Amino acid sequence: MKARVTLRPLRPEDVTRAYEAWFREPEVKRWIAFAKRRSTRRVLIDYIRERHGNPDVMLWGIFVHGHHVGNIKAERPPLYRSKAVLGLMIGERRLRGMGVGPAAIRQAARWCIRHWKVGLVVAGVHPFNTRSMRAFEKSVFQVANLDPPRVWLQLEKLK
Repeated sequence: MKARVTLRPLRPEDVTRAYEAWFREPEVKRWIAFAKRRSTRRVLIDYIRERHGNPDVMLWGIFVHGHHVGNIKAERPPLYRSKAVLGLMIGERRLRGMGVGPAAIRQAARWCIRHWKVGLVVAGVHPFNTRSMRAFEKSVFQVANLDPPRVWLQLEKLK
């Protein structure tokens, strides 16, 4: 995909009806732990607001040509401040597998390295979530260890 993928901090006003609908999709519910809860507009807005002031969490909206198509989250675990953990969700079904995920992952990883000065960027992905695995692998993440129910992928080098 040659679409322009941009990230910007997620805001409460980004929670639209389409955004809410992403969390009701069976594929999203299967892989995203937060989606297993009842995700009302209020719950989603509160989730964003609660994390907004936390210096160890960054939530971005993923935008393609100005249209909100997914989210990516970075967290610095309190006991491992030299590490960032990424999580990805492409909400717009038609854009899954089209290169949006890898582009967003690279941007988020660069941000973590530059702003948080982390030496390690990882992602925990369910081994059967092949689309997410591919997105991280295309972003030069490699399997670092198996810790069921997750496969931990580690950024090897940033393209």
